[in-house]
Amino acid sequence: MTLDFDRPDLAHAMEKLSLEQIDELPFGVIRVDPEGCVVLLSRTEAELSGFGKRPAIGKIFFSDVAPCMGVDGFQGRIQRAREHGHLDLEFGWVGDFSDRNRQLRVRVQSASDGGIWVFMDRSGL
Repeated sequence: MTLDFDRPDLAHAMEKLSLEQIDELPFGVIRVDPEGCVVLLSRTEAELSGFGKRPAIGKIFFSDVAPCMGVDGFQGRIQRAREHGHLDLEFGWVGDFSDRNRQLRVRVQSASDGGIWVFMDRSGL
């Protein structure tokens, strides 16, 4: 199954997929619980980001997994949007786990349990 990165209800559609289906998507997928812990890091995200097989599940996303994204321009943007209700952001970001100059297209949407879905597109940039 393929989902379009631009699909308006991407997070809602993602919650209906199995882990195997998520791992087959052409873009990276990260699911973070309401406490900030990683509950899913797709195989595509691990491979394309350069994170590899390092353990991520159960770790705090913005401090243990991606501290370079724990800054105002990324984490702060998400926090401000969450304070205003439903989260649905899209923005460009420069920097990846293995390549600080890589251009990313990022989408962040609310998860049904109060956490967040983070989607990373590295194609066509």
